[in-house]
Amino acid sequence: MKKKLSIKVPAFLLAVVLSLSLLSGCGNSAAQSSSAASVPAASSLAASSSASASDTQQITDMIGNQVTIPAAVSKVFCTSPIGTYIMYTLAPDKLLGWNTELSDGAKKYISAEYQDLPVLGGTMGGQNTFNTEAITALAPDIILDFSYNNQVSDMVTQLGQQTGIPVVTLDSSLTGTPDAYRLLGQILGVEDRGNELADYAKKALDNISSMVSKVPDSEKVKIYYVESADGLKTDGTDSMHTEVINFVNATNVVDMDTSASGKGTAVSMEQVLNWNPDVILANSGMGGSDFISTVYSDSTWSGISAVQNHRIYVPASLPFNWFDRPPCMARIIGSEWLAAKLYPDYVKVDLTNDVKSFYKTFFNVDITDAQANTLIGD
Repeated sequence: MKKKLSIKVPAFLLAVVLSLSLLSGCGNSAAQSSSAASVPAASSLAASSSASASDTQQITDMIGNQVTIPAAVSKVFCTSPIGTYIMYTLAPDKLLGWNTELSDGAKKYISAEYQDLPVLGGTMGGQNTFNTEAITALAPDIILDFSYNNQVSDMVTQLGQQTGIPVVTLDSSLTGTPDAYRLLGQILGVEDRGNELADYAKKALDNISSMVSKVPDSEKVKIYYVESADGLKTDGTDSMHTEVINFVNATNVVDMDTSASGKGTAVSMEQVLNWNPDVILANSGMGGSDFISTVYSDSTWSGISAVQNHRIYVPASLPFNWFDRPPCMARIIGSEWLAAKLYPDYVKVDLTNDVKSFYKTFFNVDITDAQANTLIGD
C-alpha cells in the first residue's frame, strides 16, 4: 500500500488533476482508434493491440485465415516445393531446407551456400514425408503452405496443431503468384524484394494474357499432358497441374474428373486416340523423357496429330519445372515459353532474352544465350 502524503492538497485541486488525467486518457484512446480506422480494410498486415504487439503481428493469409505470427520471421518450413521454391527466390536465408534432394542439374542454378540445406520432406503427391519431431526441433517461426482453390491438406493442419507453429497459407494459382510474393515479402520483412518479384510476375503474366487473348477459338490448340513413360497418365482441366494450358488459351483435351489423383490419372490409348491432340506436353520427371524416346517409333501413337507433326514438347525443369510438378513460380517463364510455342503468329517475344532476365531476377544467376536456348528447347 502507498503511504499517505504528509502534504495536504485541497480537495478541489485533486479533483481538477483527476479530471485532466481522465480527459487525457480519453484523448489518447480516441487518437488510437482514429489511427486504427485509417488502416485500409483490405490490408493483409495488422498490428496486434495486445501488450505483446512488439513481439507478434497478426496477418490475414490468402485464404482468409487470421494468423498471429512473430513480428520478425527468420526461419520458415515450407510444406511443399511450391513454397520452398518461392522462398528460395525471395528470402533464401530464411529457408530451413529443401523438400527433396536437389539434382546435380538444378544445383547449377542454385547459389552454393544453399545447395546443401537439409532435406526435410513435405506433403507431395498426396503423401507426407516430413518428420514432425524433426520440424519441431528446427523451431521454425512459421509453416508456409500453399493451397489450390482454398483446399488445405489435413496433414498440414495436423502439423500446425501438433507443433503449435502458426501455419500461413498462400494461393498456389498461377495468377495469384504476384499477390503471394507481395504478401510474403511483407511477412518476412523483405517488402522491396517481394514487390520487385511481384511486379515482374504481374507484368509478364499480363503481357502473355493480352497476346493469347487475341487467338480465335478456331485456332485454339488441343493439348494432351503426359505424366508417365507409357504416356497414359495425365491430368484434366480441373487440376492445378495443367493450369498453364488454360492460361495460354489452349484446350486441355482431358475434360474428365482427375481431381482425386496425386500422381496423374490413368487413361486408355483409345481415349487418347479419340482426343487426337495437336500438341503433347511430357513431364521429364514423370517418365516424359522415356516417352519421347519411344513414341515416334511406336505405331500405336502414329495416328495422333501431335506425333505426326513432331509437336511433342518437354518443358524445362532446371532448377524448377516451368510447367508442373510442382506448379511453382517458374510457370511465369513457362507460360511465355508455351504460348510462344503454340501461337508464334500472336506471341511476339524475345524468348532467349526473357529467359535470361527471368533467371537473373528470380535466381540471381547469369546464363548465356546458349544456356537459355537449351532450356527453351526445339
